[in-house]
This record gives sequence, C-alpha cells and structure tokens, in this order.
Amino acid sequence: MFQQYQAMRFALEEINGRLDLLPNTTLGFIAFDSCAALRKELDGTLWMMTGQPQPIPNYRCQEKPPLAAVLGHTMSSSSILMAHVLGLYRHPQISHFSTSSLLSDRRQFPSFFRTVPSDAFQSRGLAKLMLQFEWTWVGLVAIGNDYGQQGIQDIKKEILKARACVAFTEFIVADGVNRNIPYITKVIKESTSKVVLVFASDLFFVLLLDEMLKQNVTGKIFVASEAWSTSNLLRVDKYSTILSGSIGFAFYSSTIPGFGEYARLIHPHYLNHSEKSLNEIFWEKNFCCQFPNPMVNLTKLCTGFEDLSTINNVYTDVSSLRDSFTIYTSVQVIGKSLHDMTTCSEGRGPFHNGSCANLQSFQPWQVVIIRKQSYFCKVSCGTD
Repeated sequence: MFQQYQAMRFALEEINGRLDLLPNTTLGFIAFDSCAALRKELDGTLWMMTGQPQPIPNYRCQEKPPLAAVLGHTMSSSSILMAHVLGLYRHPQISHFSTSSLLSDRRQFPSFFRTVPSDAFQSRGLAKLMLQFEWTWVGLVAIGNDYGQQGIQDIKKEILKARACVAFTEFIVADGVNRNIPYITKVIKESTSKVVLVFASDLFFVLLLDEMLKQNVTGKIFVASEAWSTSNLLRVDKYSTILSGSIGFAFYSSTIPGFGEYARLIHPHYLNHSEKSLNEIFWEKNFCCQFPNPMVNLTKLCTGFEDLSTINNVYTDVSSLRDSFTIYTSVQVIGKSLHDMTTCSEGRGPFHNGSCANLQSFQPWQVVIIRKQSYFCKVSCGTD
C-alpha cells in the first residue's frame, strides 16, 4: 500500500513538472484511510465531497480548489458503495484495483472508471484455463462479498456451459470473529475434486491456508484469481506445501521510469507533518527501530538517516509493478482529462451549444463527459 501511495505522489509531481500537460496548473491531493471498513469509507467519501471535517450529505462549502476526481477503492465492495454516492453527483471515480463486473453497469454507476479489466474477462479466462487442463470436476471458493459472489457466478456459468461439473461452491464469511473457515477447509479436504479455484483476496485466503495446515490438507491444485496470484503475503515457506503447482491470472505488469529513484528518496524528517507519521511507521517497520517516544522504553532508536538502498523488499522492488502502475495510470488519466478541458475551443466543446468548461471552476459532471470522450481513457480505464 505504501508503494501505491508513493506512486500516486510520483505521478502528481510528474504532471506538475511537465510543461506540455496542464501548464501553470498544480494538482494536489487529500488522502483518507478507511481501514477497510465500509462505514469509514462512506464517511471519507462524504468528507471529500463536503470539504469539511464533519461530512454533510448534499452540501459542499469548499469551492476551490475543485475536486477533480476520487481515486479508489481497492476493494470492489467499497468501490460500489462509493460509486452509489459519487454517481449521484457525477463525481468522477477511478479505481486501480476493483474488478467486480457489477461496476460495469453505466446506469447504476455513471461516473465510475477503472484502470484494470472487469472480472467478466477474468472469469471467462479462468474457466477456459481449467478446461484447457481438462479439469472438469472442480471446487469453487470465494469471498462472500460482491467481488466473490459475482466472480464465482460468472465462472460457474462458463464451466457449466462447457459441460464441466462443480463439486462444491463455498463462500468465506467476510466479517465476524469465527467465520466459517474450518467448515470450508473440511469441505475441501473431503471432496474428491483435486482442483480448487479461489476467488478471494490474500488477506482472506491466508486464513484458509492456515486452517488447511492445521487439518493437513494436501494433494490439491489451486487456481488463483488476480487478487492473490502474485501476493507476497502467500510466498512464505510454510504455505509452499499447499500452494506448490498453483496457477492463475495476474494484472499486467510494467515499470515506471524514474519511480525507483523517487521511492528511495523518501525521508521521515524531510516531509510535512501530515505525511511524517505515515513515513515514520514505514521507517520503523523496515529498519526495526523506533523514533524517540517518552512513553515507550526503546531498545533501538531510529536516526532518520538509515539508508533505504540497503533494503530489498516489496517496497523497493520496482522491477515489475502492477497495482502501483495502475494507480499511476489513474492519476495520468485525470491529468489528461483536465488538460483536454484546457484545450477546448469555444463553439466546438462537448457541452451545451458547443461550450467549454473553465478549469478554475468546473463541475464534476463536466470531467466525466470529457473523460468519456477521451480515447486515452477508453483505452486505459477498462470501461467494458
């Protein structure tokens, strides 16, 4: 997540430094941490729209600078909640990770865009992948939210269409302390199916893996959705006996020129107050130290001058970017859309009587219309 955050900042600074894109205009941002809680996600969405600490529906008192777009969420369920609210006001929303095919419905979500493909494509591909290996007796496991339920429904339809059979379909309960992990593990263990497709994020799948280790589940082949196929969380040695031989799909990967150097230049003492706490947390975790705190008995102090180039981890590895690349692309889409607004010629614009929008005081729906007409966005946003 921290790498994604830095990729967003890098994209903004890159646009602000260009002379050929939005000259004499500076883009900024505000960030809100929802802690993966739907209620906080709603609060954050209203907070951004209201412009005040206390969110008030249908009220905006912050007129300038105008809110150009909202990035997020990573989870489809949260994006759907946000899209219902943002769509009422035609506020542009771009997700870099939400793949649920439900979000493709333009009638329900008129201002939602994304820089990743819809699950409609992934579901068909995963079904064809299993049939290619002649796996015609398979088990299906998914997270019990919009992402998992819709994805599994699409996959199941494709499997049955090809005259293959589904041994079982189980959904991981997304909330609650006990969940139903032990029961699903027992179903997998006792099933005669050797192939299990898991359509869930790594955070939930890891719970299932831990239970499978307890129940000594072996001899299964797992097919991965993009949500966990490249997860670093699942690369630890203890899961290798279960996941060896797994196969699945992943998002397109790429590099971002200059981002590696940018990512290594962050420093906890050189940033403003709003960012310092986030960077300090990152610093303490990576260097196994703590910054001075009179309330805590410290064993190793952070100096703030530790060298990031000595660390090789998920954050510093920029050789094959996926989610960081898609959020970088999201920012570039916004910049290009706003730039198109500045190049509009009166009498030939996309609005009433060929009029154009004013970059200093535009309405959210005007950005949506410009984005829909932009070829760049049609290619990049995955608007199936």
